[in-house]
Amino acid sequence: MLNLPLLLSAAPLTVSQFARAVEGALQASFPSPVRVHGEVSGAHFAAASGHTYFDLKDQYSVVRCVCWATSEAASYIADVARDGAALEVVADVRSYAKRSEYQLSVLEAVPVGRGRLFRLFEALKAKLAVEGLFDDARKRAIPPFVREVAIVTSRDGMALHDFITAARARGAHVRITLVNAPVQGEAAAPALAAAIRRAGRLGVDAVVIARGGGSLEDLWAFNTEIVARAIVASARPVISAVGHEGDVTIADLVADRRVATPTAAAVLVAGEWAKLVERFAELSQRLARTMRLFIASAVQQLDDLSSGLKRNDPRIRLEDLRRRTREAERALRQSFARSQEERRGRLAGAVAGLTALGPLQTLARGYAIVFDGSGQVLTDARRARLGQEIDVLLRSGSLRADVVAHSSERAAKEVRDGRVALEEEAQD
Repeated sequence: MLNLPLLLSAAPLTVSQFARAVEGALQASFPSPVRVHGEVSGAHFAAASGHTYFDLKDQYSVVRCVCWATSEAASYIADVARDGAALEVVADVRSYAKRSEYQLSVLEAVPVGRGRLFRLFEALKAKLAVEGLFDDARKRAIPPFVREVAIVTSRDGMALHDFITAARARGAHVRITLVNAPVQGEAAAPALAAAIRRAGRLGVDAVVIARGGGSLEDLWAFNTEIVARAIVASARPVISAVGHEGDVTIADLVADRRVATPTAAAVLVAGEWAKLVERFAELSQRLARTMRLFIASAVQQLDDLSSGLKRNDPRIRLEDLRRRTREAERALRQSFARSQEERRGRLAGAVAGLTALGPLQTLARGYAIVFDGSGQVLTDARRARLGQEIDVLLRSGSLRADVVAHSSERAAKEVRDGRVALEEEAQD
């Protein structure tokens, strides 16, 4: 039970007076900002006002926190204040009289364990990102075939040894120039920046900045603005090989190419030789296949042309024409002979027919042909005049006679019929 003195003579306080008294007591107890760390819970960003609200808790207690939009760290705290995150905040202790609560008005916040350096890292990262120095469009391509490379690192570090060993194993053709610079300590950042600028003026194909892994403090020189801007301004493409796989520095983000380790950087700049040799071998095989196919196609075309020439050889064509001429001549002779034979047969038949029907055969049967004085054949007795001389052609010889009488046509017909009968009888 609390044992509080009672001031019975004092006038009672209003609620507002009491709230102001409590606020004054808090300010008197915490006149300057306090550092508090815990786990974030219930974080949310009020878009309308720009304020960020969250609770900071441990296993026993919870305190409300607010970061006003007017705070310089407002945008950063809005990013890092996520549920479950462990934060260390720097804040003023304030009371909220309307709810009889007190809260922390956050001025700064960093993830627990990173502290001030991480806060500076994030601030520089945000600044350079706004300038577009991390954009891929700004970055330059590494030449596909690197002949000369400058490495900015400490001559005493393992990074140089790892880089040279890996480069020699993969591409002895690469010429390596060391630009010595400290990679750790207070003087490292300006020395690194100067070395990067000097390496870019050497006329090499690319610049490598390298060191082994380490803590955020060990790698801090590579998280400085002076080094970042030296990389951006380099006359040659820059490859960042700082730390190990999990380490990310500002130098990695602004470099034209980032690799995890110095060995990986050596593989990048020297490994292209092996790729080039492999590419040459592939192209050689492809060329050989293409040439074989081309030659095979050419040989086939030559064979086709040769066959065509043989088929169309004038000598062969001439010999063929001669053969065909001989065959045509032989066929023509045979055809002519057959035609002549047929003609001879027909002529013999015609001659036999003419002979059978001719006047000589008629004369041979006892007939005679009578000619008048002018040599015209007399076929009508009435055309002969009495006393006219006529010639009578017989089978053998001829007679000359005078016309002494005319006989009638009927009598002539009887004479002719009698002669036919005698001829038929004689033939039988």
